[in-house]
Amino acid sequence: MKKILLSVFAVASLAAANAQVYSCNDSTGFAAWTSYDNDGDGFEWSAIDFTGSTNALQNAQGGCAVSYSYDNGTAAALTPDNIFVSPAIDLTGATGAVLDWGCGSSETTASGWFEEHYAVYVATTADLPGLATGTFPTPVFEGTLTAGEVMETQSFDISSMAGMTGVYVVIRHFNCTDEFVLIFDDVEVYGQYASVEENNLEVSVYPNPANDVLNFTLNADAETVSVYGLDGKLISTEYVNASTGTIDVSALAEGTYFYEFTTADGSISRDTFVKK
Repeated sequence: MKKILLSVFAVASLAAANAQVYSCNDSTGFAAWTSYDNDGDGFEWSAIDFTGSTNALQNAQGGCAVSYSYDNGTAAALTPDNIFVSPAIDLTGATGAVLDWGCGSSETTASGWFEEHYAVYVATTADLPGLATGTFPTPVFEGTLTAGEVMETQSFDISSMAGMTGVYVVIRHFNCTDEFVLIFDDVEVYGQYASVEENNLEVSVYPNPANDVLNFTLNADAETVSVYGLDGKLISTEYVNASTGTIDVSALAEGTYFYEFTTADGSISRDTFVKK
């Protein structure tokens, strides 16, 4: 087989890379969130798995979080002030960050019972004590659902939180009554991290594309080699302490990936390879 060499001379700064820092899109993930029943009616945010529901939107979402503004059991209107707080998210080292989520109602637009109102905040550790007493940071979003049976997705820059260790996503369901249910799902936080190649670290990897094994040679001993998806998510890290060796890529799906070599003196080399 012909060897296709890819040599990298790490001498320049690369564009910043986005990496997924936090993701929550199932009932197990939302079970780790903290709920506050600020209106004291006994109804609050909860994690639920709608898989198998006869309602199309609920079934499509599967595991998610819900808060109600109407109680089917007693046929009573609720006026929620329900707070839901994520676990701590670490944005240490990030130079920027983005928060994505989706909210919706399983009621139809025609029914008129879809107009759930909510706000989303990003909070620090110092903000947490105030949440249960009604003191909130400035929301990144506040609004009312505009249609039923659809998840309305939102994306906001939260770079003001970049570099912090304790960052929390907070959703508040409030200022509405006698609708039905607010569904919250697909929470994603992406951090932006500078990827810098420097100190003349030279790397060759082959074959590229690779089937099962990616061979490498360097002009210095690598301390670690890591593989990332194109979304910046870390897939694996190996300690190699050598200037030559192999990376087992047999378990990867077909596609393009990043490899990253680091040395003891902090040199970094990063580029792509193709798994076929």
